[in-house]
Amino acid sequence: MATIHLSSPVTDLYGVGPSAEEKLAKLDIYTVYDLIAFIPWRYDDWSSVGTIGSFDMGERYENDAGYDISFRGTISTNPSVNITSRKKPLTFFVTDGTGRIRLTFFNSQYLAGKFALGDECFVHGSVTLFNGQMQMVNPYIEKAEKITDDALVRPVYHLTAGLTSNNISKWVRTALKLCGNELLSCIPSAIAEEKGFVPPSRAYEMAHFPASIDEARRAREQLAYEELILLGIGMKLYSSGHGVKEVAEQVIPSDHNGIDRNLLAKWNQIKSNLGFALTKDQTDAFKDVQTDLMSAVPMNRLIQGDVGSGKTMVAALSMIITALMGKQAVLLAPTSVLASQHYKTISGLMNNSGMEPVLLLGKTKPSEKAEIKEKIANGEARVIIGTHALLTDDISFNDLALVIADEQHRFGVRQREKLLFKDTAQDGTVKSVHNLVMTATPIPRTLAMVIYGDMATSVIREKPAGRQKITTWFVNSKNSKAIEEMMSIKLSSGEQVYIVCAKIDKDETESGLDNMVGEPVSGDDSVTSVFEMKKIIDSMSNLSQYKSAVLYGSMKEKDKLDTMERFISGDIKILISTTVIEVGVDNPNANVMIIMDADRFGLSTLHQLRGRIGRGDKKSFCLLVSESRSEIALQRMKMMCESSDGFELAEKDLELRGPGDFYGTRQHGIPTLRAANLYTDMKIATEATEAVNRVIEEGGEEAERLNNAIKKMFELKFARKMEQM
Repeated sequence: MATIHLSSPVTDLYGVGPSAEEKLAKLDIYTVYDLIAFIPWRYDDWSSVGTIGSFDMGERYENDAGYDISFRGTISTNPSVNITSRKKPLTFFVTDGTGRIRLTFFNSQYLAGKFALGDECFVHGSVTLFNGQMQMVNPYIEKAEKITDDALVRPVYHLTAGLTSNNISKWVRTALKLCGNELLSCIPSAIAEEKGFVPPSRAYEMAHFPASIDEARRAREQLAYEELILLGIGMKLYSSGHGVKEVAEQVIPSDHNGIDRNLLAKWNQIKSNLGFALTKDQTDAFKDVQTDLMSAVPMNRLIQGDVGSGKTMVAALSMIITALMGKQAVLLAPTSVLASQHYKTISGLMNNSGMEPVLLLGKTKPSEKAEIKEKIANGEARVIIGTHALLTDDISFNDLALVIADEQHRFGVRQREKLLFKDTAQDGTVKSVHNLVMTATPIPRTLAMVIYGDMATSVIREKPAGRQKITTWFVNSKNSKAIEEMMSIKLSSGEQVYIVCAKIDKDETESGLDNMVGEPVSGDDSVTSVFEMKKIIDSMSNLSQYKSAVLYGSMKEKDKLDTMERFISGDIKILISTTVIEVGVDNPNANVMIIMDADRFGLSTLHQLRGRIGRGDKKSFCLLVSESRSEIALQRMKMMCESSDGFELAEKDLELRGPGDFYGTRQHGIPTLRAANLYTDMKIATEATEAVNRVIEEGGEEAERLNNAIKKMFELKFARKMEQM
């Protein structure tokens, strides 16, 4: 048998076959390390073991509500199967000397072969009354000798169909035994000693098999500390070329006398093409970019723009000024729809400038692709807009100086490096390009500190003049007449409507929906699907006259573009979609956004969707439709109705979510966190990263140990997953 390492495929473990491999992949578990790091999301505490006679039978049993108990006892009646009907439940009694209780099991006839009269057992479950007698239905039962007192805190994992917490526990125990010693500590020794931290293998053992709830808490704290170090320090090491010196071309002369009159005339023409004045925030952000482009130090800047704040215009001007200086600029968009929209905007800006942008998509005809690639290679094309199609190996740039990634999370780190790093000099200096990242998802300040700590940041909060305030209403019934009435009023006046659903069809959701909260929506009949909504709209007598269409991520690219173009042109009046419209779709005539099952989305996603409307001069309305009565869902709806500030909502979203569940962690380039909560643990994050930075700056053996440990553990924990984003 081959030696098993942390990086080994999880299938190398005994008992993990192809079927289990497929199920584990749904939980993002591919390697042995992934399995070990998959810590429980909660624990069942069975450690308060009592006696049957001590259970209070008073108020607890009103309405047959029941409550959980644990006890040790002896099976006092024979647990035999009814031979006339195997469908009948298996029933037997257990006593402990202080009383007796009936145990009833449905679909568990195998227990008759496992237990016999007189066997000592451990039982945990909920007690109810049946004909005046205490009973437990389908409780947990095990041979007494197999349940020690230090194994009564039971791990509960996030699971998928076909896997149990026992499966995970068994495989984790094996994995820790075989290669737990390969786990390295990324915590400075002084901090570990001060806080009483244990070796990493022991910390994971405590997390998966705690002797007490307190032990589980201490393990999670240590693992969160380590996870945040890997996130804060490891990500910077990973994305910065491991500390190598980088240089970039100075795009704009620092002396204005270096810009000739012809260029200034073209620049003035482009500014006149704008047709409006930039907001103060846009002006400040563009000045930041210009200052960066005057330096030979590669720009590494993040532009955060709230929905509808006009960050794209800053990107467009940055590209054009780079092109005017004779260099090439690339804008990477996550979808063909958005790339085409950017191309249209930038083309209008470049009118009469003597330059033309090019657009390269996956669906571009081969003959056109060849022509565009030739223009890119010979330098004729200087403003280049596209999708992943720009990241292929057969594209050669003539003099690339600026790369802008719109919603950078859609592009893997290694993919972007194809553009960001041009060459390496003999002295090891890396020739790089300027890097500008734009995100329309406001990032909570606390989160940005960890993820983008090594990036300069420009924030655009202010909305361009003329943007309408959006009125947001909460609708607590899908059958409310308010929905149909609102649509009818707006459609009859020539306006258009968005309807967003949480799933495509009965059993299909968009893959990788990190914006979802709660239980999976596929197979949940209470969740309205895109196609179900289409049927409902088509059946409404006063709405069926308006043309409607569906849009979702897995549609063919050509069909998606065609549907969007028809919606923007006004041919389609009602667009029924998944969250594929969340990023960048711009139709000033669409002024109603109806979000079905709004409780299934986080605040950040709801805000992004709402941002698709209010782009024209008409009054806009967002209807949040949800029949959920959960406190947290109602809290979200209330906040959406009260606030239009994306930054405020992002902070609240982070607070409301569980560990690693914040919408945008994967979107911002962070895979799911297992132990840390980016809201409640930010004090730990700051403390941990500052401690590591101090040690690394001081140098020495401890610094070298930490550097090596962080690099290795980051590769295991995050690197592969970052490539999937």
